[in-house]
Amino acid sequence: MRRMFLASVIASVLIALLAIGQGIAAEYDVGGRPFTIMGYITQGAAFNITGKNRLDAPQDLESALTNVFLETAYKPRDDLKFYGSGMFTADWAYDIKSNNNDWVSKGFASSRSNLYMDNKDWQLVKEAHVTWTPPNWNIRLGKQIVSWGEMDGFRLIDQINPLDGRRGFADVEFETTIIPLWMAKAEYYVPVKPSWIQDLGVEMVFNPNAEFVGNQFIKPGNNAGGIWAPDINSGLPSPPFPPGAVANVGSANFDFQRPTAFNSSGYEYGLRIKSVIHDSIITLNGFYGLDQMPVAKVTGMDPLTTAANGNLLLHPDFTGKYPLMRFVGGTFSRDITPLKASFLGGVAPVLRFETFYEFGATEWTSTNDWVHRDEFRYAAGMDWKVKIPVLNPRAYFTISPQFTDRRIMNYPDRTDFTLQTPGGPLYENNYLTSLMITTSYLHNKLVPSFFWMRDLTNRSNFFRYQVVYDYSNKWHFSLGVMTFSGSIQGQGFEPFHDKDEVYFKISYKFG
Repeated sequence: MRRMFLASVIASVLIALLAIGQGIAAEYDVGGRPFTIMGYITQGAAFNITGKNRLDAPQDLESALTNVFLETAYKPRDDLKFYGSGMFTADWAYDIKSNNNDWVSKGFASSRSNLYMDNKDWQLVKEAHVTWTPPNWNIRLGKQIVSWGEMDGFRLIDQINPLDGRRGFADVEFETTIIPLWMAKAEYYVPVKPSWIQDLGVEMVFNPNAEFVGNQFIKPGNNAGGIWAPDINSGLPSPPFPPGAVANVGSANFDFQRPTAFNSSGYEYGLRIKSVIHDSIITLNGFYGLDQMPVAKVTGMDPLTTAANGNLLLHPDFTGKYPLMRFVGGTFSRDITPLKASFLGGVAPVLRFETFYEFGATEWTSTNDWVHRDEFRYAAGMDWKVKIPVLNPRAYFTISPQFTDRRIMNYPDRTDFTLQTPGGPLYENNYLTSLMITTSYLHNKLVPSFFWMRDLTNRSNFFRYQVVYDYSNKWHFSLGVMTFSGSIQGQGFEPFHDKDEVYFKISYKFG
């Protein structure tokens, strides 16, 4: 009866929102200028398919995410635009499974305070900015996203805005996991330039640290990280519990130093020169600010607790900080016309490349010390539209492979020394690859896709198989499966080996 009541409430709310959406999905005239309201509503559900009664995985339904996104725009003048957007997210699984013994005994119910409903201002208010475009200028003030990168699925040079990764790999659309910040950005387009430069612009970014928000990562422990809490085996036995029992890492305490609002220690500066030279898009980038991902070391251990299966749970105390980040780098992209082939459809592939060199990156070592090492990161990707008539006689396949390396400079040649990150050890070279393949059928209404991310260094994999059906320009349906595997315990994607799931999502767009 309780589940039926909750389902009725959710359905009623969605119907009401859809009715509102249909009523406001229009462009209004305000003072003779356009005022628009747009957005979307999604309802999803995910089911664990590992088929195993594991401590870190719930049985059957594991999430029921609702997302309501709303954006507005108003242009009182041709050179002035106001924009705002907000988002509400809730996971109704916490209500639907509140009395489920498996859910409660494994501790997932206790993560409700972290993941049930987004109610903080930085979660509810997305972008809120004004853009002024006088001749040769584009000036934007307010809460915004500054995008510098060229890669898909992972970020390299795109380090200015933090990410909200609390809900793991099945969160809302990737672009909405980027957290906007209160910043000032000014772009100047140089009107007089050499003939061999087709376009030239300079972008300046300043973050006054009005509200510091770092990367939001998946926390250990079911009672903190919810369904995406990693399965981390400490390697320590746990007598006097049953034979074979082990000690796992449970919830942890995090004490991160962060700058107070408008404190100069949190100021950030960015500079980008963007040009088009011989049909190649080239940028030079520089950044001085704080790393959005904190570094931390273990400073203590809370009393042990016991999990539902009898395992001990360790509860470490972490002390850390958001270290200084200084880098210079650049990006490059262009069509590779020599690879244009008529038997493949006659479309040239697009090459994407980005790199940066970071000075004095702060890391935590296996000896629980802070060290500073320069880092060199680079990534290359390609987007190639090809025809494969035997599989799809009407539409192209888009094939997008990527490769990246994070190299630690002057890495000590010592067997007793490793750098540590939340995802495991950091080696001298850390390689990651990905492959995305998409096509479309039924006049672009049915879009299947395949995504594979391979952590070469940690020998682990993440696969996603998905199909999206665009019933209309308003209604969209998604169905997919995600799986994880790894060869090295506790590293790469291996801690998520019990997170395999099947998911679906219904989306309604208005505007």
